[in-house]
Amino acid sequence: MTSNRFYIKKKPREASSLLLEGDEHHHLSRVARIKPGERVWLFDKDGSEYLARVEEIRKESTILFILDESQRGGGKTPITLAQALIKTKNMELVLQKATELGMSAFVPIISSRSLVKIENKTEKKMERWRRIALESAKQCGRSFVPEIHLPTDLNAFIEQSREHKRLYFSEKGGKQLRDLLICPKPPSSVVLLIGPEGGWTDGEEQDIVDCDFEAVSLGSLTLRSETAAIASLALVSHFWNE
Repeated sequence: MTSNRFYIKKKPREASSLLLEGDEHHHLSRVARIKPGERVWLFDKDGSEYLARVEEIRKESTILFILDESQRGGGKTPITLAQALIKTKNMELVLQKATELGMSAFVPIISSRSLVKIENKTEKKMERWRRIALESAKQCGRSFVPEIHLPTDLNAFIEQSREHKRLYFSEKGGKQLRDLLICPKPPSSVVLLIGPEGGWTDGEEQDIVDCDFEAVSLGSLTLRSETAAIASLALVSHFWNE
């Protein structure tokens, strides 16, 4: 439930109270209609959680007293979802569900067959995506909000750090994901690269393979891009982060 969970910036060390402002203050006072004396949960980007009591609700801010503090660990294997740009509604569905399933970072990928163009809309899109990730994290009880990266060209992305386990989904087949997930020791981190509605071009796929990505498959059926993203995230999180 989002009604009693609120996101804060990092709490100052040793502080016994803090101020809630902006959208989160509005949510607490006007949407959830929480009253002074009630208890709520707070969390920040580093995974710290705080049980707090509402002391005073002002016009522009809420004063809260910290009752307890705890630290939740993140997933054993941080998961970066690199999703090629797809239609707006489907992209937002992927972001919402991937957050609920434990994604650590989200990278929108610009590919040859991406049907959606976001030139001149990047700032607005980023604001919208970050809000979706925050609301999804609050709803499912996560203490971490995934990091939302700027849209990145495919070639620039695949040339980045190769320290992660790097998997991409290919319509041409590959190792079954289920077989890859059953292993004695999960990787320290993993990148899941998902193509657009029209799939990868032959040239893109060759470039991806040349950059040490391993082709994987979810079976013989051809899945929609958003279905592949959600299904693969669910499987990886279940096997490597439970």
